[in-house]
Amino acid sequence: MTTNNICYLYSAETGIELIFCKDSTISYPLHNHVSVLTIGIILDGSLVLTVNKETKGYKQNETFVIFPYVPHSISTHNNYTLLSLCIDKNVIKNVDVNTIQKHIQLLLMQALNMEKVNNPVASNGIVDSRDIHPISTHTQLLGSLLAEINQYQILQLLNCLSKIGDFSNCQPKNHTPYIHDLKSQLELHPECKLTVEEMAQNVFLSKYHFIRSFKAEVGLTPHQFQIQNRIRKAQRLIREANTITKVALTTGFCDQSHFIKQFKKYVGLPPLAYKASFGIVPQNKSIPSGTHMFFSEFKEI
Repeated sequence: MTTNNICYLYSAETGIELIFCKDSTISYPLHNHVSVLTIGIILDGSLVLTVNKETKGYKQNETFVIFPYVPHSISTHNNYTLLSLCIDKNVIKNVDVNTIQKHIQLLLMQALNMEKVNNPVASNGIVDSRDIHPISTHTQLLGSLLAEINQYQILQLLNCLSKIGDFSNCQPKNHTPYIHDLKSQLELHPECKLTVEEMAQNVFLSKYHFIRSFKAEVGLTPHQFQIQNRIRKAQRLIREANTITKVALTTGFCDQSHFIKQFKKYVGLPPLAYKASFGIVPQNKSIPSGTHMFFSEFKEI
């Protein structure tokens, strides 16, 4: 699969991220999304999703929901095309579902029309390179990929969202105090060079008792949880235009090659390809006049 077959678009205003994978063969290891609700629809092909140790296959036009903090993994024996919406519940916790649907609708429309915004054409038909937005190539590709999605699939995705209900229910489990404190530390400071042995010693448990207790409550081993949070922080730093070497060191990896290997394992792309595949819709991004919705009303299917 080429790196251009995965695109990311993030709305700075709403905290909603759109991820489009086309003809993907990527499998993702066991992980969870802290504070992020994920809704996906299979546009083509099939994949196998394991959530909380329950495994189920999904095929074209079928949707799935992954709640925050829930461990899950994706495997596949075939190519699949997937559209995912990742919604940060901390950003939209006071917003009703209808408003969230409108935000998503706008984000999809922005993706489809971003090349018109980013590539202004002069009256003489000549484009000044100084006027081209740096993510124009990315967004033009994303727009062309999304153009393949039909209205039924969009409605399926958004109706799935409407059935979830109150986002305030998406809360983590209550953990024992020492696991809660360690989880918080690893989420805030995953770069901390703390070994599993040291974690166990800090809570006066044997290494193996500690690992079993942590996995029983969190769904991941301490090392898995630490690595996924390092990668999550790395994604954020890459979006902020840091160099790959700096990101690797800042997130606690001893060498760049190990960082790249782990990043690709969890994200599906190496860091540089991820950087090239990512676009951000800034706050209050306007839509060009004359643009029309390719779907207008949400109806129950």
